[in-house]
Amino acid sequence: MKKTTIILLLVCALSLLAVAGCDVSASRHQTAELRFERTMDRARMDAARRSLAAGRYTYARKVLEPCLNSPRQHDEAEHLMTKIETANHLYAQLNAYRDDSKEEAY
Repeated sequence: MKKTTIILLLVCALSLLAVAGCDVSASRHQTAELRFERTMDRARMDAARRSLAAGRYTYARKVLEPCLNSPRQHDEAEHLMTKIETANHLYAQLNAYRDDSKEEAY
């Protein structure tokens, strides 16, 4: 084979190896991103559950909103959001009833 053919084949082989290396790097980056997003979703769900248990409904709703846009946690987040909205509604009704009772007492 001629020297130019050998050099051309080597350049092509090195180019293919470089491209393959970039694909692996991009794949690792994407995997790390997904792992980070999953971890953040879990942390948000846990924070929302703790806030719901503590009666901090506004904070729970705010923390949970990004999970509603995530396809990974959407169903669980929607279920938890329903619980938060229900608890918030009951709390508001209880406060309204208590305010009405105070007004009647005077």
